[in-house]
Amino acid sequence: MNKEYLILENAFNGNAKFYLYLFFLLILSVPFTMIVNLPTPGKILGILFLAVGLFVAVSTFLIKKGLVKNSEGLHVGYFSWGKLIIKNPIKFFNFPAVSILRRRRRERGAYLSIANPEFSTSFNSFEVFSLNEKHTKKNKIISLRSEKNANKALDFILENSKLRRETYSPDFS
Repeated sequence: MNKEYLILENAFNGNAKFYLYLFFLLILSVPFTMIVNLPTPGKILGILFLAVGLFVAVSTFLIKKGLVKNSEGLHVGYFSWGKLIIKNPIKFFNFPAVSILRRRRRERGAYLSIANPEFSTSFNSFEVFSLNEKHTKKNKIISLRSEKNANKALDFILENSKLRRETYSPDFS
């Protein structure tokens, strides 16, 4: 039995979450400081605005990425609270094969780079690609930090499409 969706991992890394935190802190601190000087009906409206703002902020921090299958095909989906928010279609035109490529990535710390501009961390990124027949063209489907999740994504794609798994080996002849 095929699943309709697969939620894999957080959509935002540490740096993005830090910037989101600062953004929501700024947005929600303005009404919080204004509530004190408002009459009672204004305070209730301000508290309601803060509650909605906090819900949106928490929902944004909890966004995860994954894959979705529906009648239109396969999509990369973004989920919050286990519910699909946004989906982007995956195009497989002239790409009959899929593979996982491991890449070494570096990421600079958002709040530490001012004190030490050379500070960065390295990590492995596992990217699922669709490939043409000769593997000379590739189309990135999804990028994940966990090899286990990349294999789950690949299995989901193979289960819900007519693609085949191949080891990446470009033929430029």
